[in-house]
Amino acid sequence: MSGPTPPGPQPWDGGRSGSCALAALLGPTRAAVLLIVAGRPDSTTNALAEGVGVSAATISHHTTVLRRSGLITTRRSGGSVHHSLAALGEVLLRGVGDAGRGA
Repeated sequence: MSGPTPPGPQPWDGGRSGSCALAALLGPTRAAVLLIVAGRPDSTTNALAEGVGVSAATISHHTTVLRRSGLITTRRSGGSVHHSLAALGEVLLRGVGDAGRGA
């Protein structure tokens, strides 16, 4: 038996919990990317692709949209691209979490 969901970003569960609201807003792939980045700051494009189960090219497209929307930040380091949650992304996830708890 599990207890109440803790506040803050939750790992991607395929849209089976409160992440449904986020998936309805962003689409399931972008919601997954945002939640993974929230839980694992500085995630690489390849790590996100593996975590979501899509190609790196698909992740690149979605991270571009999330970055242009101000939800994540991106930095290059050598041959890798790293993604982290931006302040607006934190606010969005906090708001979605509050809505899921009936706040």
